Amino acid sequence: MTASLALYTLGTRLAEPAALFVLEQRLKRGKERAERMGERIGNITALRPHGPLLWMHGASVGESRLLIDMFAALRARRPELSAVMTTQTLTSADMIAAWAPSGVVHQMAPVDAPNAVKRFLDHWRPDAAVFAEGEIWPNMLAGLRARGIGAALVNARMTDRTLRNWNATRASAREIFSAFRFLGAADAATANGLGEVLGRCIEVVGNLKRASAIEPPPAEQVAAWRSFIGNRRVLLAASTHPGEDELALAAFAEVRTHDPGALLIVVPRHPERGAALVPLARSCALKGQLRSSDPSPPAPDIDVLVADTIGELLFWYAAADAIYLGGANAEDVGGHNAIEPAQLGKRVFTGPHGYNFRDTFEALKQAGVLAIGESAHELADYWLAALADRGPIPSLAGFFLEARAPFEASLEAVLAMLGPAKGATP
Repeated sequence: MTASLALYTLGTRLAEPAALFVLEQRLKRGKERAERMGERIGNITALRPHGPLLWMHGASVGESRLLIDMFAALRARRPELSAVMTTQTLTSADMIAAWAPSGVVHQMAPVDAPNAVKRFLDHWRPDAAVFAEGEIWPNMLAGLRARGIGAALVNARMTDRTLRNWNATRASAREIFSAFRFLGAADAATANGLGEVLGRCIEVVGNLKRASAIEPPPAEQVAAWRSFIGNRRVLLAASTHPGEDELALAAFAEVRTHDPGALLIVVPRHPERGAALVPLARSCALKGQLRSSDPSPPAPDIDVLVADTIGELLFWYAAADAIYLGGANAEDVGGHNAIEPAQLGKRVFTGPHGYNFRDTFEALKQAGVLAIGESAHELADYWLAALADRGPIPSLAGFFLEARAPFEASLEAVLAMLGPAKGATP
């Protein structure tokens, strides 16, 4: 073990008794739930399912959705397979509760401290593990390696800054990443950067989120909602972060000079921010409605609907006439997945800082379904043009067919780690 890694292990072991205090502070800020605090330190009450079990871990909503899609595809081939899926955020926990297929047990991820990880692994005894994108936790991976449990890092995506940090601790990085029997990079920048850090060739598998399985919301429900609000045109600001709400409201105010009856739906990336957006809209002389408090369709006098609810984003994508996708006008987020609205036949406007989706954004831009801009005026012009042009978007059939290959390659790698099904013929 390298000196820096030994210091990390010792430091997290010594700091572990303080974990409950830190968690209690997070609880006070609404970032934890009292009934799930034990899961964070590896005190588990849920029962382990019988048969082969896969541990799947992702930080937040996007990674969790990808893991759900992967597990559904794996279970179609291995019906006896179960999964314990861990996440870091309450938003992703709620999303998994709403969307996960049969066979998934959700847990809040244990803190990356030796004893918490040991209790977690002793209880669940996974047969293999899958980590998504950039989730690298040294104690978790050391625990898997010590037990001889294979791990995969799928859809690996890392920023230049993260790669520089790993490059500064190459010896430790090589020990940590040795836990991964499969490492599939989502893009060339990640593959090249990790290859330099680890001293070996890293395969560019491709972005798995291009192959996400999207099930459209029932068309009759979307039509009924649109019928209730009448002839109003619907603009959507999805997955917004601080600063992007203001940008969307300013653009919407400009659109309203041309279309006074237009409705704006704002879906904050973190639902707990929703309550603050109603007074923000009021400061722009707009009347807002908070969906978590009033789930009825907006009345004619409502200008802005703040959809601070879980599991409804696909519905708003389907119901909207024009879409702004947040995460790429905020400089430190890296963008969000534009595949879902594109699969639902919608054009998308987003910002210039989508470095986590660089290849995907460029491909969608080349296909004519994604526009990039920085200012509220550019967004307003985009929205107005989209409202004027109700024609279908260009076909993306080839785009999504090509995207299926990396998804299948990652599935095969995970299945190989699990080994043959019980009773299967070698």
